[in-house]
Amino acid sequence: MGERSLRMDVLSIYVPSFFIFVGMSIVSPILPLFAKSFNVSYTLVSLAISSYAFGRLIADIPCGMLSDKIGRRPLMIWGTLILALTAFLNARAGSFAEFLVLRTIQGVGSAMWMTSRTTLLADILKPEERGRVMGYFQTFQLLGSSAGPVIGGYVATWWGMQSTFTFYGALGVISLIITYLWIHEPENITVKKNDAHFDWPTTKRLLSNRSYSLACVATFAIFFMRTGIRGTMIPLYADAELGLSETQIGALISYATIVNLFLTIPMGRSIDYHGRKPVIVKSLFVTMLSALFFPFTTSYITMAFGAIILGIGTSGAGQAPLAMATDATADEPRGISMGLYRLFGDIGFLVGPIILGFIADNVNLQAPFYFTAGMLLVCTVLIQLFAVETYSAKRKIMVTH
Repeated sequence: MGERSLRMDVLSIYVPSFFIFVGMSIVSPILPLFAKSFNVSYTLVSLAISSYAFGRLIADIPCGMLSDKIGRRPLMIWGTLILALTAFLNARAGSFAEFLVLRTIQGVGSAMWMTSRTTLLADILKPEERGRVMGYFQTFQLLGSSAGPVIGGYVATWWGMQSTFTFYGALGVISLIITYLWIHEPENITVKKNDAHFDWPTTKRLLSNRSYSLACVATFAIFFMRTGIRGTMIPLYADAELGLSETQIGALISYATIVNLFLTIPMGRSIDYHGRKPVIVKSLFVTMLSALFFPFTTSYITMAFGAIILGIGTSGAGQAPLAMATDATADEPRGISMGLYRLFGDIGFLVGPIILGFIADNVNLQAPFYFTAGMLLVCTVLIQLFAVETYSAKRKIMVTH
């Protein structure tokens, strides 16, 4: 495959990713409030997010195996179709139980799309460009994630909370059309049907790789933070403690993603030049500081400042662990290794809202932030002490000289 074809393969998943992430983030500031409208506890509210994560969790490894067996493109198409259909049905959910079932199915669709997308990127990117190109890719995702909460806040204010799910479904249809027309299997990647199975020796070998396993720990911590703090506790804290409106809550979440947007490309270059490990450690440490800051906020302005710190901390948290995990598993079955990597993230996605919702119900709305800060500190120390760097252009230059 020529260099131009490689760029076209990467570009072909930028635009559908943008629409998918606009849709996902449109409902993010509304989701806890919509779930609360069914008159359930904070712990049950957290299930609105965790049921989606549960669907992703149970599908991650099967989707990885399927992507090795039948290819990346079919899973991306079917996953996008499921995302769109369940979004339309969510808008018409008549009970909290029905809403949870639909969110779980939507999580399966998300796993199909995300695992195959991640595997496709791992297929076509070279080690020396992974951070940089994933930075470009992350930029399109963040453009969608930045616009979505603001759009969702206004849509909910003007037409009601259910309308945000209808918008999500419409954007899913657009992404489905683009995916069908543009996505194709890389010509130089052969689907390895013999590798398309799950076995304990392969899993044990992957998890015994320190760089890979600690990259999985990092993605667990970040997903825990995203769904537990950003997706659940910030909206609930802003609503119950500060009395902020839906529009203000949507804007707060957007501030973090806007900061991510400005820092993602330079952070991607730093991942390739300085290495994966220092970016992961610094990202987790600053994210920890943001978690400590939120309980002391008393107004929209101070909450916005906390969101900016959060955005700085998470700016390299998506690309750096993925680059390290991809580097460390170059000789492993690609779909399985990426499926297992995503499984760790989705465990964090699943348990974050449940654990923090339980803490909020039994202590107060400040306690979940302190708990998350402690967890992030432990993860930071583990990675600093035990992770092995997998690629650094700076170190490579120093060795050659």
